[in-house]
Amino acid sequence: MGKPKVMVAVSNEASIESLVTLACQLCRGMGADLTALHVVEVPLVTPLDAQEETIDHRGKDLLAQAQRVAEKFSQPLSAELLRAREVGEAIVGVAKEQGVDLLVMGHHKPHTHTLGDTFLGGTVRYVAHHAPCRVIVQIPAP
Repeated sequence: MGKPKVMVAVSNEASIESLVTLACQLCRGMGADLTALHVVEVPLVTPLDAQEETIDHRGKDLLAQAQRVAEKFSQPLSAELLRAREVGEAIVGVAKEQGVDLLVMGHHKPHTHTLGDTFLGGTVRYVAHHAPCRVIVQIPAP
C-alpha cells in the first residue's frame, strides 16, 4: 500500500491559511502526501480550454499562497489548477483519479438563503455525499 494522500481544496484567500495549516498537520500525523486543488468555475459561454490567462490568474495566486503556507511546515505540496463547469463534481473527480484518502475543504457563509445551503453549501454538500474518501469541512468561527 502506498503513502496516504490528502487533498485540500482552496477557493478563497480568507480560508487558505487555516485550511492548508490543517491539511499540513493532518499530513504530518498520517505521513501523507499533500495536494492543493483550485477549481476555476467556467461559465457555459466560455470554452473550458479558452486561452484567456485571466481565467486562471486568481487560482494561480491562491495555489501560490497555499504553497507558501505548506513551506512553513516543511510540507511538500503539489498544486493543481483545474477548469470545470461544476466545482463539486471536479473535486470529486480529482479525488477519485488520484486515490485521495482524505479531503479537506472549507465552507463559507452562503450567498443564497435556501435551508440546505444555510446548513451546508451546495459544493460542500455535493462533495460530502459523493467523495470516495473522508471529508473534513472547516467552518469559520462566527
